[in-house]
Amino acid sequence: MAKGYNDPAMEEKFQDRYFHATTESNPEFIKEVERLGRTPAHMCFQCGTCTGSCPSAPRSSYRIRKFMRRAVLGLEREALTDPDLWLCTTCYSCSDRCPRDIAPTDVIMAMRNLAFKEDIVPRNFLKTIQLIYNTGHGVPNNDVNRAARVKLGLEAEPETTHKYPEFIPGIQKILDHYHMKENADRILSEGEQ
Repeated sequence: MAKGYNDPAMEEKFQDRYFHATTESNPEFIKEVERLGRTPAHMCFQCGTCTGSCPSAPRSSYRIRKFMRRAVLGLEREALTDPDLWLCTTCYSCSDRCPRDIAPTDVIMAMRNLAFKEDIVPRNFLKTIQLIYNTGHGVPNNDVNRAARVKLGLEAEPETTHKYPEFIPGIQKILDHYHMKENADRILSEGEQ
């Protein structure tokens, strides 16, 4: 006996494993996400383990499962314009626990890269790029932290670009290669007009 749904409409839909739910979907989106993320996102079967293991999920509206579904369905606009895309802390808990060996974190990073190409980036991330460019840190050291470090018996400056500023030009070269600082400056200045 052949397996099936005994419903011609359902049979037709499931013949295409890239079945897309709406006319808003872009079938190329999953391919681009998989190419950039280097993970087979289309293999996600929505078990929810990613969201269940996500430390951000209980404290925010971020649901990685939702983004995995959007990737599979090709809901590019919905995924790239959702501010929650930027709530992932990239801890890789979801990737460690995915029963299908998919790396959901890499799916999120791929989506962020696609969003950045379209200038869809929260302003605080753009300001972080500027800080990294200028100091080598997203959160630079300050006098309060220096005093706390000394009080704990540590050197005032950590073993980073704060202590070795000669490495900052190397960081700037990487950011310049990808035009990240240039784009951050441009987008932030456009928002001020």
